[in-house]
Amino acid sequence: MKREDYLGADILFDAEGDLAVSATGDLVITQGRSCLLQDVRDRLYTLPGDLFSHDTWGCGIGRLLGAPDTPLNRALAIRYIRFALEAEPRIEDNSISIKPLVFNNEEKRFEIRFTPVGSLTPDVLVWGFGINDFSFLMSDARSPRPV
Repeated sequence: MKREDYLGADILFDAEGDLAVSATGDLVITQGRSCLLQDVRDRLYTLPGDLFSHDTWGCGIGRLLGAPDTPLNRALAIRYIRFALEAEPRIEDNSISIKPLVFNNEEKRFEIRFTPVGSLTPDVLVWGFGINDFSFLMSDARSPRPV
């Protein structure tokens, strides 16, 4: 099995979370690394229990929306992200690092590094959310475009 096959394939969602549709009206499929990145984004913004048939899937970081910057809240945020990504079988064990970039009452933003299974190169993401709009600032740090 090729690495790209192991990383999966799925229906592509655009930046607003809508189904991506091609010029011919077909659903667009994402696969390989971009599929993994889409699934990581989905995992991070989904609270455990939100998916009926997968009650443990997700990340509890949304519970910290509006929370002040304290050592405990920073530690909880890192823990929530780490636990969510450690549950992803397509990410190498012990390859995850999380660094808070912005952490205040109105916005949380993190640099997240992890290595996909079978890769020698880590992915570097900047992901976050804010109190005014639960937006996703996820991007590959090697590329200026949002993922």
